[in-house]
Amino acid sequence: MNRQGHVGLAILAGSAVLYVTPVMPMVPAAVLISAAGIGGLLPDLDHKTSTVSNKLQFSARTRKQLKGLSGLSVGIGILWFILQQPMPWLWLAGGLVLALASRLRMLLLSGLGLLFIAGYELYGLHWLTLLAGVAMLVMPFVKHRGIIHSPEFAAVLSVGVVSFTATQPVLFQALGLGLLAGWWSHLAGDAVTVEGIRSVLMPRLKVALNILRNGSTAERWIARCCWVSSIALWLITFY
Repeated sequence: MNRQGHVGLAILAGSAVLYVTPVMPMVPAAVLISAAGIGGLLPDLDHKTSTVSNKLQFSARTRKQLKGLSGLSVGIGILWFILQQPMPWLWLAGGLVLALASRLRMLLLSGLGLLFIAGYELYGLHWLTLLAGVAMLVMPFVKHRGIIHSPEFAAVLSVGVVSFTATQPVLFQALGLGLLAGWWSHLAGDAVTVEGIRSVLMPRLKVALNILRNGSTAERWIARCCWVSSIALWLITFY
C-alpha cells in the first residue's frame, strides 16, 4: 500500500480500538487517532524513499547535489594539501559535512538509536527503549519489508508498548494503543499486496494475497471507505 491507503487503514484501526475501549476523554481519543495515523507510516522507515523517510532527508535532487559538492570539496582539499596551500582541512571538513547532509536520514536514525540505547544503559529505562534504539540503529541498513515489517517484530513491539504504558497516565496509554493499531494495520495493508510480508523466524512463510496493487484505484477507494467508516465510528462513540 501507499501512503493514502496506509493512513486510511490506520485511522480506521485506531477508530475501532477507540470504539471497543472504555469511554475515553476527547483529548486522549484524539491522541489515539493521531498516533494510529503516524503508526500506520512508521514501518516504512526501512524504505529509503518512503513518505516518512522523506521527512528525515533532503529531496533526491538535493541529495545528489550534496554528494557532488562533497566530492568537489574533498578534491579541492586534497589539491590544496598537495600544493601546500593554507588550511586544506577546511575543504576536507566541508566535504565531510556535505556528505553527512546527503545521508541525513541515516544520520538521524542512527543517532537517535544510539541515544535510546545509551538512555537504557545509563538510566535503566524500560527495555522498550532498547528495542526502539536497536531498531532505529539498524533501520538504514535493513531491507524494505524485512525484519521491521515482520509479525515477530510487531509482536515484541506490542508487548513492550503495553507493558510500558500499562502504568502510565491515560495519554500515554492512548498513544501506545494508537501506535500499535497503526503498526498492525500497516502490516495488514502490505499483506494484501503482491510483495506481502514475511516471517523472520520462518522465512518461507510469506503472506502476499495479491489483492491490491500499490497506488491503484481500488486502494484509493478503500482509503476513502476507511475514512467514512472511521467518521461513523467517531459519531457512534461520542454521540
